[in-house]
Amino acid sequence: GTIKLIGVATEVDETKVAAYVSPCYVTGDDPLASVNGATNAVEVISDNLVASTYIGQGAGRFPTANSIMNDIVALAKGDSVALPFNPLATNKKFTNNYSSYFYIRIKYRDQVGITRQCGEICEKHGVSIHSILQNPVTRRDDAAFVLITEKVPLTAVKRVCADLEEYEWCRGNTFYMPVLREDWNKQQ
Repeated sequence: GTIKLIGVATEVDETKVAAYVSPCYVTGDDPLASVNGATNAVEVISDNLVASTYIGQGAGRFPTANSIMNDIVALAKGDSVALPFNPLATNKKFTNNYSSYFYIRIKYRDQVGITRQCGEICEKHGVSIHSILQNPVTRRDDAAFVLITEKVPLTAVKRVCADLEEYEWCRGNTFYMPVLREDWNKQQ
């Protein structure tokens, strides 16, 4: 697989929409994995279309800057929603919490008990671990491993990371990112 910068908007339930832009793990056979350079892709998932992916060259810096300036001018003039977009849905609320599988990288200074402590913290916050990935430790004072979670809320992952960072063995901030597809482990 690979890591791509992805923007996602998804309906959480009938009253909530979540949106985020984040690095995401994408499997190698995913259509978005082959999008590189200035190429853009949009994937629309719906009940009727299932999944449709549209891939093409990006506009480039000058056309993009022009579009941004047009949007800013429209907003400055008092336009609430630039045409041709539909008016905002008044029955939907934005939430910055969404559920996903997550990749969590932890840098650490090697010592006995780290895996147990990670498991206890995950249990405390209701985060189920799908797998733990670790290469052989070559430098005991600068090692890293990865936890892949089951599908859990972002808020739980943030609490796990904050608690991990409190341990003396944790070196710096943990890094987390969503895994783009729920069936990521079936595609490998």
